[in-house]
Amino acid sequence: MASETQVKKYLADWFQLGKRLVIDHKAKLPSPLFEGGRYSEAFETCWRSVSCPQLSHKSYLEGTELTVAELLDDGWDIAPCARCAMPIPLPIAGSRGSVCPCHDLPNWPNTNLPKPRAAVNTQASLREICRRLVSSED
Repeated sequence: MASETQVKKYLADWFQLGKRLVIDHKAKLPSPLFEGGRYSEAFETCWRSVSCPQLSHKSYLEGTELTVAELLDDGWDIAPCARCAMPIPLPIAGSRGSVCPCHDLPNWPNTNLPKPRAAVNTQASLREICRRLVSSED
């Protein structure tokens, strides 16, 4: 079963490539995605709207067929695509075909572009760099 955290990361990764979330026939792309090392308020507002029971059955990532409700169901897991390594939903049992959302992206996968990433905690990253610099001086 895909956890809420996995589904949020799945959406955030695809949002970084320009895929939108279709909510009740309206496409949305929250911007910015990250603020201060975590998901932005725009992303969290979008997530709250699609995770409510009334809309989760009407919400899906552009270019896919599975709804957010189905992704959160116990029949699906999120795993890397064999073609592009981006996260895709895979059935836990059975063999229902699932198309990778990259199927309609031109020139993808493109190894010259940076892959989507998680939010970066700038302060923690800077502290880690300082720690490595200090330890390399010894």
